[in-house]
Order: sequence, then C-alpha cells, then structure tokens
Amino acid sequence: MPSVAVLPVAITVALASCALAGCGGGSGQDSDPRSDVPAPPADAFRATVERVVDGDTLFARRDGRRLRVRLIGIDAPESVQPDAPVECFGPEAARALAALLPVGAAVTGAHEAGGPVDQFGRQLWDVWLEDGRFIQAELVRQGAAEARSYPPHTEHAVLLERLEDEARSDDAGLHGRC
Repeated sequence: MPSVAVLPVAITVALASCALAGCGGGSGQDSDPRSDVPAPPADAFRATVERVVDGDTLFARRDGRRLRVRLIGIDAPESVQPDAPVECFGPEAARALAALLPVGAAVTGAHEAGGPVDQFGRQLWDVWLEDGRFIQAELVRQGAAEARSYPPHTEHAVLLERLEDEARSDDAGLHGRC
C-alpha cells in the first residue's frame, strides 16, 4: 500500500492528466465518454435545415436566406455528384446525415477562421444539434464520413481524426464495407 505522502501526488497527477485529456469538460456530460465534443463558439448562429443533399452537404435557412452548406472537416462518399458514379456507402452516408438533420431541424452553426465560403460558393460550417452533439463528430463516429482536413479549416481536425481511427478499428459504417 502506498504511503500517505505518495497518495496526494498520485491524485494530483491523475487529475492533471484528466484535465489535459479533457475529462469531465464541465459541459454537463461528465459521465458521457463523448464529453470531448467541442461546444459552439460565442459567435455561433442559428439556422434551420431545409434539405440534406448528401453525407456532407445540406441546404439551410439562415436570416431568411437559403444557403448551400458544406460541413467542415469531413468527407462523405459521393451519392449525387453529376457525371460520377455513386460511391460505396454514399447513400448510407446521406441517410445518416438526414437522420441527424431532418427537414426543419434547428441547428447551431459556426464558421472557422479560414473563411465562411469555399471555392464552389458553399458556406463552410461546423454544426451542432440542439442537444449539443457535434454533427461532424457523430458522422465520423458512425463511419458515415471520414475526417478530412482542408487547411486552413482545421479547428477540429485532431478530434475528428481520433474518432475516425476508432471507427476504423470498430469497422463502423463505410470502414466495414468499402
């Protein structure tokens, strides 16, 4: 049995390790193993889902405007790209996003520092559900999308890459089929 003097040091080291790893992030999800999910930033905005296009693209309404939105940090197999075949798990990826974001769903969106629009004129958003779930993390965790870093939009790249490694290990979604 460790001496009494060693015990406080061990507890301090354990607490420090937990703090660095993001344990118990104070989000009200302390018992949830997914408590490492980022919270929306202070400048986040509200929007309403109008339609899911595929596994990483949707239409949303924000401030009365209909916008085509590309989710930051992920890439889902293609299911509707003109002049291209449907990719393995493409329809399933689109259904996974539609299940998370049904028509009329209220979401919280945010831009990253790299800019709000891509070269195709699509809005680039990080998206959260009303219950606090981070959409990109949910899709990667399910194996419905892969983590894909497109600099300079890399704010959540480390988290998404870790979740993809876990999904691959579990053969989740596309990792078990394609």
